[in-house]
Amino acid sequence: ECDAALAFEDERLAALLAIWREAAPGALPRREAFTARMLGRHLQHLTFVERSEGRYRFRLFGSALSRFTGDWTGRHLDEAVPKQYLASWLATYDTTLEACAPLRFTARFRPAELAHIKAETLVAPLADADGAANGLLVSVAYTPVVA
Repeated sequence: ECDAALAFEDERLAALLAIWREAAPGALPRREAFTARMLGRHLQHLTFVERSEGRYRFRLFGSALSRFTGDWTGRHLDEAVPKQYLASWLATYDTTLEACAPLRFTARFRPAELAHIKAETLVAPLADADGAANGLLVSVAYTPVVA
């Protein structure tokens, strides 16, 4: 589910959105605008994704995210995500770049071993040297599903 209102339940995602907005007021920030000091406590929960030649590549994949999927740093999306879920990941990334605006996504995991977890995600576009949207800052907050 996509929410353009950006009504985050997780405070960490709301804080990261504020950092994204401050990185380049009035424009899309570039990846280089973010420093380790600036991102601090967010680093283990985020990934930087780059679109190149029509494919998405994970440039940095946070250690907290790796606990659920393994480390995808350096891998392409179509190599990392199981084929049955690839279309929804592509739609998420493509929609964010087309909107040129940050978006909030919520989802429950479909694999049986993760069905007890829900995800709230911030996906925010990043600009290339010419100012065009070609990358993403993505952060996920995982929480247990309460029955």
